[in-house]
Amino acid sequence: MNYELEVVDTKEYESAKIYHLYLPHYHYMKQHFHHNVELVYLIQGSFMGYINGKAYHVCENELFLVNTNEIHYFEMLEDCQMITILISYDALKQYEPQIDNYYFDIHLSLDRQQELKEIIQTMDQYRKSQDHYKYLKVIEYLHRIYYLLLTDYKIKRTTPLLTNTHRIQNILEYIELHYGQSLSISLLAQEFHHSPNYLCRYFKKMCGMTVLQYIKTVQLNHAYIDVCSTDLSIATISHRHGFVDSKSFIKAFKQKYGKTPGTYRKDNKCL
Repeated sequence: MNYELEVVDTKEYESAKIYHLYLPHYHYMKQHFHHNVELVYLIQGSFMGYINGKAYHVCENELFLVNTNEIHYFEMLEDCQMITILISYDALKQYEPQIDNYYFDIHLSLDRQQELKEIIQTMDQYRKSQDHYKYLKVIEYLHRIYYLLLTDYKIKRTTPLLTNTHRIQNILEYIELHYGQSLSISLLAQEFHHSPNYLCRYFKKMCGMTVLQYIKTVQLNHAYIDVCSTDLSIATISHRHGFVDSKSFIKAFKQKYGKTPGTYRKDNKCL
């Protein structure tokens, strides 16, 4: 699968795209980033959200937010239903010209979260309705969301916003394309004309994890899908996704999921 910077068209509702998603527990999501702010309301299920290498357990009836240019992906722990809003960063900048100096923290104002959830649900209902003027109602609710984010959920940045993301984009794309091969720090450094030390420092700064941790994460994410959605043998899966041998794959899988891949497949009735 190819890695790519997710370029999101936000013209549907002037400044946002809204999705009502049903994602199975074995759904694969590439690590990616985009310029938009992503706001998720999880209606049913649970997932692990990863942002710049940090893990967050998101449960039913909770909100989750990804700021602009943050490398992220979700790992479904069970079948999930969610409403996802991709908000144009440039639209927010129109209302707060200094937005580059801030980021959003959805946990800042817990007492306003219920209001935010109700707005999201009502907006989604209007979006799917037959109301001739539903567009106007959706825009109204979007602006109420923007208002809450800007007044109750923004916090001053202590480090500058990362804007030059093209280089890390290319590195991540290369890893996504070649993760099943024998990737190493020296090989990546040579490919992108960096010293190994510089590559390691730069990668950790941008992604919040080491190069080798990231490669293992990509390998496991792909292998997990095969464990859950195919009847391939463990040996075949480990070889297919770049692990040295079955033993190293089983160890890595158990560290992350708490069970061996064979036991996990059986207990979760993936097939």
